[in-house]
Amino acid sequence: MNKDFKNEIIQIAKNRQDQDNYKPQTFQHSSEDKEYIEVIEHFFSISKEAVDIYNANSTTDILNVYKLPKEFLEMFLEIPGRRAGFCIISPTKLVIFFDEDPRIITVIGKTRSFDRNNNSSSKVNQLLKVSFSKKDQEYQYKDNAGGVLDPYDIVALLIKWVVS
Repeated sequence: MNKDFKNEIIQIAKNRQDQDNYKPQTFQHSSEDKEYIEVIEHFFSISKEAVDIYNANSTTDILNVYKLPKEFLEMFLEIPGRRAGFCIISPTKLVIFFDEDPRIITVIGKTRSFDRNNNSSSKVNQLLKVSFSKKDQEYQYKDNAGGVLDPYDIVALLIKWVVS
């Protein structure tokens, strides 16, 4: 690492701390925010497990799963006010989970385009909206018609889509 670079970054940090109005902020989530984050974390853990199983048993497609900071959702997807999200990525498609009011998890998907000469990008499709509620300390998931959904079935369906 270049010593000048290191010293420059150190100086930036010191200057920032020296500002009179600088006070680090710790953001506290509301109880509603915590529920959304718990639900996203639950889907993330199931998705991570599914990706690990898929990758261990596949010789061609490799899947990845990544948490997305709320700033990513706001900046790149122009979805302000979201609390959490994650994505599942295959060589040809991607799926993004994020929270949406009221008590809904939205899943969108997109086919990845690698043609640099073609400026047309594929359209983002809404794949799923899942509402959730908490009963007896356990989350229940439902589709838009009120039918009960198993989160493992949801993730399996989305893995099938992302590799198709």
